Amino acid sequence: MTQTHEITTGDVDLGEVRLHYRERGSGAPVVLMHAGGFGEWFAPVFDEPALDGVRLVEVQRAGYGASSTPEGHATFADHARYVRELLAVLGIERATWVGHSSSASMALQGAIDAPGAVERLVLIEPAPSPRGPSSEELVRTAVGPAMGAAQAGDFRGATDAFMTGVCGPHWADLVRERFGGEGLDRLLRDSRFFLTDEIVAAVEWPIDEQTAARVTAPTTLAYGAAPATKAHEETTRMLADWIPGAELVALPGVGHAMTLEDPALVARMVADAM
Repeated sequence: MTQTHEITTGDVDLGEVRLHYRERGSGAPVVLMHAGGFGEWFAPVFDEPALDGVRLVEVQRAGYGASSTPEGHATFADHARYVRELLAVLGIERATWVGHSSSASMALQGAIDAPGAVERLVLIEPAPSPRGPSSEELVRTAVGPAMGAAQAGDFRGATDAFMTGVCGPHWADLVRERFGGEGLDRLLRDSRFFLTDEIVAAVEWPIDEQTAARVTAPTTLAYGAAPATKAHEETTRMLADWIPGAELVALPGVGHAMTLEDPALVARMVADAM
């Protein structure tokens, strides 16, 4: 894709962590928060022309890429707060928050903790909490083995077990196609933080119908209609029932790795939600 927009990159020291970001464009602020395991899930979406009409900020969350790793355990609320503080430094008091997987859950927590900072939520396949019936199978076949392998120091095996379970066996091919072999190396480095800290935060994160009902921001929830597991669709549907006035969108032909599979489709969905 030929890029015609000017991109600004930078790092912001928030005290607890340092966050790396990219931004482009002008207009209504939109922040892209990547899924767990890789700080570049949203990189192809960032370049899509469907989002040319907004001020687009793509953040590498704490623990990923060029951002620093927290010294202690970081909860989902902590990650949301870091993003909110980054946006404030950039002069953005209120934005549309677009989160994918664990970051969708973080964005949801951010809207609960600081509703004044969230103009709109676009939540793409939140992490499986609340859990539907397929989540138990996902834990048994992917999450549990991944955590066990990570605890044994086999981070490559842990990454493969987790990514295969949530994205399907083609996950590594997708990464190579978009970023080359070096991209896969970066994902394997990023996955260490996910497998040792963020996955624990995901297990700890509490959400229930009463809490979700506190969300006041207009909310779009999206899931892929061609998934490797139904766990994320089940969670997305439950949250759509719980969050007042939420819109539910099914994206055809993609699964949990949709930001790499069809970034143009994801970008159009985000643009349509605004």
